[in-house]
Amino acid sequence: MNGPRLRVLHVSAYFAPAFRYGGPPHSVLGLCRSLIRAGVDVEVFTTTANGDDPLPPAPDGVDYQGVRARYFPLAWPRRYWRAAGLADALDRAVTGADLVHVHGLWNLTAWAGVRAARNAGVPYVISPRGMFQTDAMARRHAVKTIAYWAAERRHLEGAALLHATSDAEARSLSAVGPRVALIANGVESRTATPAQIADVRRRFSLPDQADVITFVGRLHPIKRLDLLAGAFTRLRREDRQAYLVVAGPDEGGYRRQVEPLFLEVADRVRWTGAVEGDQKWALLATSRAVVQCSNSESFGLSVAEALGAGVPVVVTDRGAWADVSSVGCGDVVAHDVAAIAAALARLLDRPDEARAMGERGRAWVRRAFAWDDIGRAMRREYDALVSHGEGVRRAG
Repeated sequence: MNGPRLRVLHVSAYFAPAFRYGGPPHSVLGLCRSLIRAGVDVEVFTTTANGDDPLPPAPDGVDYQGVRARYFPLAWPRRYWRAAGLADALDRAVTGADLVHVHGLWNLTAWAGVRAARNAGVPYVISPRGMFQTDAMARRHAVKTIAYWAAERRHLEGAALLHATSDAEARSLSAVGPRVALIANGVESRTATPAQIADVRRRFSLPDQADVITFVGRLHPIKRLDLLAGAFTRLRREDRQAYLVVAGPDEGGYRRQVEPLFLEVADRVRWTGAVEGDQKWALLATSRAVVQCSNSESFGLSVAEALGAGVPVVVTDRGAWADVSSVGCGDVVAHDVAAIAAALARLLDRPDEARAMGERGRAWVRRAFAWDDIGRAMRREYDALVSHGEGVRRAG
């Protein structure tokens, strides 16, 4: 892209390879890489957060897949994602930046990014990454209410731009921000080889010809695995010979709470833990359908990746994929067991139709969610902010 080269600091409480936190680390990494290709100088300020296995500190910066990232060690109070040295480093770096792009809410790392930008008179962008959605706000509601009125409301109102990744998120942000840009996350889909698919089936004890239904995501109450348990149990009671793969990191011991709901079908359920890279794409390729039944999603990366792999999806009307039905690459159903089970049954009973839906999904993702297009769209937003000095006026 033509024009002067911008320097943008990205601030996030966690960043790749901390993929145990679900879609945001993937999406922030993809956005940063696409921005670099669009001619933006990017540097990420983040923490070593990675659950029980912290990342190595790198306060001076390292290269991660072409992105310069600085990892600061978590310090007390860790619960609120405070990192030792990060705020001071941001204060020094921001004087040479055109913009600060903050990812996430409700944490001290994000707040350090906002504070550095405001103190330096530099415009800032906030991508809430789903953290302003109704169901996300309901968790620890009292604490978030205090934080909102104490600081977060001012941060949102003072942003030069709020970035939403779905229509639902854009609607929720429109009431608090100066301007909202709807720019979806991108998808980098891969094609799995027959050998990789066979290896995944062996690894997870999935018979060669068995139909596979897959969930990919954090094991967390918001993901509503109880609904998936009920739906899959109905399918088995109807004598459909499918297997269910639940792939994702266990957050806060949630698996212990939800696994008893799968007891009746335990012999057909595979709990794999986190899957990444080639293994993830091979798992998607072997699936007849991918399910998402979260209470709330600002985007839902697992759905985008499934579609990119040519797999139809079943999503509920609480998510961010209302266009799935109109595109013809899956079903959007009511947020209940019966509707999810019925949609999965149709895909299992009509394999030719399911394959056609998957191909429509693959074409849609290539057309609408290419990372280079996403990066150019965000670069245009950055250019507009810098040229008009919008953030400087608001910070002042």
